[in-house]
Amino acid sequence: MNRLMIFLDAIRDHLDSHQLPPAASVDVNAWSSPITVQLDVDGLPEVSRALLVWAQTLEDVSARLWRLVDGRWVHLSISGRTPCGIPVVVFGVVRFEPSTFSDLPVGAKQDMPVFLLRGWSSPGEVAA
Repeated sequence: MNRLMIFLDAIRDHLDSHQLPPAASVDVNAWSSPITVQLDVDGLPEVSRALLVWAQTLEDVSARLWRLVDGRWVHLSISGRTPCGIPVVVFGVVRFEPSTFSDLPVGAKQDMPVFLLRGWSSPGEVAA
């Protein structure tokens, strides 16, 4: 079986096994890994909740922030592995809010603790 079929089977099985938030796209490429899932949710609380749901289904999870070069948007992502070992990155994009992302310069990428997503998942809360 070729690598693309292995990745397709793995993500299909993972999506079938869990009730996951809606995805706008799933990119599976045999030449490059990981599988990339773009969330179909809006707003910091919703994106954070969706990433947390995905995080509970993956192993070796880490999180990252990236303030896009236009400065108006922040890319939130988690990466991990399915239980069968296939690498996955899940991401969503939220508006830049200075009160939430005060020390995130334009274009900067930063690793962050996954637990910050929990604080952002409730409207009105700010995790530092």
